[in-house]
Amino acid sequence: MAVTFVALLCIVSCALHAIAVSIDCSVAPLSLPWSNITVSPNGLAVTRGIELGIGTPNQIFSLRPSTTLNNTRVPNVLDCGTQSNTSCVGGKGGVFDSSKSSTFVVSLKNRWNGSAADTEAATGAYVYFNDVIDFQANGTVLGYPLVLNSDLVSGPEAGLPLGQNSSFLAAVTQARVAPSSVWGLDAGDRSLSPRDGKLVVGGYDASRLRENLTTFPLGTWSNKQPCPLQVSVKEVLYEAIDGDVYGLLPPTSGSVTGCIEPQQQRFTFLPSMVQRFAALSGYNNSYPGLTFPTELRPPGALQITLDNGYRTLIPNDHLFTPQRGSDQNGQYVVTNASILETGIAYNVDDADADVQLILGGLYLTYNYLVVDYDKNQFQMAPTVQGDQGSSANITTVCEPSNSMRDPEISRPDTSDADGTSRAAAIGGGTVGGVVGLAVAAALCYILLRKRRRGRQRADQQKQAQQGQSPRAHHEVYSDERRPSELALVRR
Repeated sequence: MAVTFVALLCIVSCALHAIAVSIDCSVAPLSLPWSNITVSPNGLAVTRGIELGIGTPNQIFSLRPSTTLNNTRVPNVLDCGTQSNTSCVGGKGGVFDSSKSSTFVVSLKNRWNGSAADTEAATGAYVYFNDVIDFQANGTVLGYPLVLNSDLVSGPEAGLPLGQNSSFLAAVTQARVAPSSVWGLDAGDRSLSPRDGKLVVGGYDASRLRENLTTFPLGTWSNKQPCPLQVSVKEVLYEAIDGDVYGLLPPTSGSVTGCIEPQQQRFTFLPSMVQRFAALSGYNNSYPGLTFPTELRPPGALQITLDNGYRTLIPNDHLFTPQRGSDQNGQYVVTNASILETGIAYNVDDADADVQLILGGLYLTYNYLVVDYDKNQFQMAPTVQGDQGSSANITTVCEPSNSMRDPEISRPDTSDADGTSRAAAIGGGTVGGVVGLAVAAALCYILLRKRRRGRQRADQQKQAQQGQSPRAHHEVYSDERRPSELALVRR
């Protein structure tokens, strides 16, 4: 009991000390590949996203970045029935089974240590909890705030939160897993010549910039949805089947406000723009949603120009691609090589006034993002295309004078017995005062103790099955289980 009390006092001391600690610019930026991740225990379901290990032992997730979320939402295993339902698990990017994590701690919503709650769907069910997250060799955060999301009507909204009040950015920064909350994003390429992307927290990858960065102010949040990365779209041009170039924007609209959002892949244009594109491309509505027979491939490319003259060209081979989707194992593959689908959502039944123009992942294939919420700005530059291998040039963005956005996040030294693990614990965004810090420290201590015991039990059971003697836990993941994204053709 005395040892427990002393340990708790030590953690409280660390939490109190953290109040006065500034951002540590000596910490290297956190680099997280955006790639194919195996998310099912049987190894069949593969989803493209950013990998997180959640719980003890880790349950693997592949999450797509989202600027509309401030908290990390993960789908409930009950939405798929079991983790053996690979097509469902793969389609959701992983599912969480709370009964299988020894460090799962549920919380009351108003006492939870995440950011301001995101919008909840009327048909959704939400459980607020804390658990351990791992970034492979890049560090561990204890007491991390998460939301277990279930929605059998419209589907759960899962994603890695990169919004202005992101609890993810606050956690990795203040736990010193990353030097600052500035983030750089290379979305990679999801075409038939795929290329992995990368999220860098605390900096950006300068090797991906083809030109100098152009600066934009953050949005005013006056749109129909949260949209920090707003741009003013001046012109959208398309080369039609007659060889002429036509504008898609409504003639009387002037510039249209658009949102840059990596969570979705396709463009969302105003319905009147989609109708015009359909007519110019020779679309036959006997085919579903802007799809074409391969032998009737439309010509032309898409050119998008912003008010400040920033221009992006989407070439024909990326605008029109073979029809793809999730197969029976949840893997993203070519499902019908005889049909071409368009990188534009088909929404002609909606009204222009009800639709927000969105520049999604296809736009970001050609544009690198650097976002700095503290300076109320983001930047873009044309992305270097092609795979550069190991030639990354990770550049730190950090100002030592900046104080932590949330000073009540603690960072006790929680290295494993063998000294191989780098871990930090979170006290929480809404915890207040010394009492709050004590509660938070207690939570961190419980998570630490449960995590170590859970790992030791799992290790001992595994070694017993293999005829080995128990030893100190040492967990290593190999990058070999990250397959390259392949464009498979199923006939």
